Amino acid sequence: MPPNVLGHIGFSVAPWKRGNGYARQALNLMLGEARLQGLSYVELTVDPENIASQRVIAACDGVLIERFRKTAAYGFAESLRLRIELDH
Repeated sequence: MPPNVLGHIGFSVAPWKRGNGYARQALNLMLGEARLQGLSYVELTVDPENIASQRVIAACDGVLIERFRKTAAYGFAESLRLRIELDH
């Protein structure tokens, strides 16, 4: 992906709806769509302090592949890149 695109999939849940499994359900639905498009994996990025999103990604078989610094456009903030393999 180009440097300005940090991941294949992004998600957010309204604060009053958090803790109900909606993010995991939405991510699983998107993984199905990615498989239909023929992708063998997807990558997601998350801030190191965003434990809730890390748990959602891990629950969908995501694994950490790197810790990196974002580009200048994103203020050189630290981030984590996780990958979910789709061909299994």
